[in-house]
Amino acid sequence: METVQVQQDFPFEASKVWQLTGEFSGLKNWLPGVLDCQVSGEGPCDKGGNAERRVTLADNSVTRESLESYDNATRSYSYRILEAKGFSDDTTFIGKFRVENLDEGNCRVVWQAEFSVPSLLPQEQVEKLRNRITQMYQFFLTHLGTVLKEAEPA
Repeated sequence: METVQVQQDFPFEASKVWQLTGEFSGLKNWLPGVLDCQVSGEGPCDKGGNAERRVTLADNSVTRESLESYDNATRSYSYRILEAKGFSDDTTFIGKFRVENLDEGNCRVVWQAEFSVPSLLPQEQVEKLRNRITQMYQFFLTHLGTVLKEAEPA
C-alpha cells in the first residue's frame, strides 16, 4: 500500500472546523466540485454499521464511499472508496481525515490516503499518482480555508 499525507494549519477552533467537515454527508458544504452528497445506512463499519455516501461530482461522475470508522471525540473518520471514476474493482483506497487541536484558536487538519497500485506499475507512474493525490488534498484544504474565512462574521 502507498501512503500520502497532507496537513494544513488553520487559525480556527478545532471544534468549528470539525463542525463543518465532520459530517459524513456534508462534503457539499466545503469540498469544491461536489454537487450532491447523499448518505444511506447508518454508522461506521468498525461498529457494525453500513453508512455509505454517494457523491455526485461536477463532471456528473459518482463516487461511492463507505464510512469505515468515526470518532467524534477525536474529530476523525475514515472512509473507503467503493466506486469511482477511473477505479477498478481491485483498487483499494482508504482516506483518513482528522482535525487536531493545536492551541486556543488554532487547529490542524490531516488528510491521509492509503491506496493500492498494480504491482507492475512503473515507479514513475506511482510517483505521479502520489503527487496527484497530494495536490488534490492540498487544493481541498486550501479551499476549506477559504470557506472558513468566508463564514467568519465581518
